[in-house]
Amino acid sequence: MARSLLFVALSLGAAAMPASSGMSNIKNIVVLVQENLSFDHFAGGLDYDSSIDGPQNPQFCNPANVSSPSDQVCANPNAKNIASDDPNHSIAGGNMQVFGTYHPLAGAQSSMDGFISEQRASYPKDDLNRAAEAINYFSPDHIPVFNTIAQNFVLFDRWFAAVPGPTNPNRAYLTSGTSHGHGHNDDDFLNSALPQKSIFEQLSEKGITWKNYENSTQSKPAFLPDAMFYDWTAKNGKDNVVPISQFYSDAKAGALPQFTWINPECCSYMSMHPPSPINMGENFVKSIYEAVRNSPQWNETLFILTWDEHGGFADHVSPPADVPAGDSLTYTETARDGEPYTFHFDRLGIRVPTVLISPWVSKGLVQHKPSEGNEFTHTSILKFVSELWGLDSLSPRVDWSPSFGNLITNRFRGDTPEKLPGAADF
Repeated sequence: MARSLLFVALSLGAAAMPASSGMSNIKNIVVLVQENLSFDHFAGGLDYDSSIDGPQNPQFCNPANVSSPSDQVCANPNAKNIASDDPNHSIAGGNMQVFGTYHPLAGAQSSMDGFISEQRASYPKDDLNRAAEAINYFSPDHIPVFNTIAQNFVLFDRWFAAVPGPTNPNRAYLTSGTSHGHGHNDDDFLNSALPQKSIFEQLSEKGITWKNYENSTQSKPAFLPDAMFYDWTAKNGKDNVVPISQFYSDAKAGALPQFTWINPECCSYMSMHPPSPINMGENFVKSIYEAVRNSPQWNETLFILTWDEHGGFADHVSPPADVPAGDSLTYTETARDGEPYTFHFDRLGIRVPTVLISPWVSKGLVQHKPSEGNEFTHTSILKFVSELWGLDSLSPRVDWSPSFGNLITNRFRGDTPEKLPGAADF
């Protein structure tokens, strides 16, 4: 009887829930946001479906220097387990990667040809092979954990980061629909100074349970977990921020909250952010997947795996422009050439890998651009959550973002793997 009443309550609360979807099958959401890999770099080499839009056909190349385009450096499937360098992923550096200039004019067309130039400027070692690490990609054999997940669930190959810049502004968009004018990892993120309403505050107001399981305070330098960016959480919700070890015990006991948010450590062994080894990050993802898959709550769970931003690694697909910002605030930084650049949060970041994992999604589906509407992006998660639980929209960016509720089916799958292969040794 209690289960039936819960179903009715959720159905009445989520007035926007698409009638044709299977969203009512989802009672629990788990979100894991890994670090700093573009779609091409990490997932573009997957070959189980020829429609995956990767860097191979034709082979993606960049000039060794945007001012001298005759010398080309091309992408190859030999990315390293531990990257030699951490590519620039500032907003101005991203401008060079996407537009071939630090100061693109309004309406400029993206060329996606500045990744090697920016890598050489960031690490001037005059070593093209080393610079090419920013454009190379992994083969399926390199990433058996993710390859298996993608083949068994729903892979997006047109999911864009929210901000063409670094980690914390993207994580703020992921959790509140705006970064409140922040374009780099400044001290406000360390001091719980963000004033906007977050998904965590919304859920608490609605009586929906949540926890932010985190290992980020072990990072060097330390990061606050995403929920703790916000003044509201520091004052009202910090008891919901708990160590990652509790996630595994809660999952085993069937005691995960309705909304689970997971922060990995960064950036040594878990997150995949250089110099984190890719295979150690794969084994972390494997551990989260298997905890969710073998939890008593699996039959009612949607697990969303994504990456916060591209980390300066190359992608060949132009990010959408002319999108609404989360608010009216802007951000200005000094580019490498010494001149200021002001960003209006009116275009998305570069593609990142994203997967929907659940017994209620199709096996091996590659989701491209939505058939109707705008492009999938980080705030699509907030859009989906608002539909599922009847929440107000957090920002104009969330309004703009498409939901993926239509990908949740009414067909329960009993063939989802209980265990994943171990990570590769390379």
